[in-house]
Amino acid sequence: MNADTVIFKKKLEEEKKKIEQDLEGISKKNPKNPNDFQAVMPEVPNERDADPNEVADNIEDYEENFALNDVLEKRLNEVKSALKRIDDNTYGICKIGGKPHPIDNERLDANAAASTCIKHLEV
Repeated sequence: MNADTVIFKKKLEEEKKKIEQDLEGISKKNPKNPNDFQAVMPEVPNERDADPNEVADNIEDYEENFALNDVLEKRLNEVKSALKRIDDNTYGICKIGGKPHPIDNERLDANAAASTCIKHLEV
């Protein structure tokens, strides 16, 4: 592992830890699939005693957490994939375009989990 890879691995591990902490704040792990997180529905008071505005706020919070959960979970998977590429010695290599080629460090600095070069970003 070269010096750059060590730096990127540390960066990715820190990001992974932060994402997992963020997910724990809005989600819970799926008991049937520990790699899957599910947004948590806020407690809804007894319907008869519930303030309609509070119920609406709870639903809105859930919808926001549901969307954020998806974004965080997707990013977590990208980070885990990048860490696996480091372990497999394939990190920093773009495999799109017919011939494997290096991903610029500038791109990896901006997104350590990048799996493609800038040229193949939209592919």
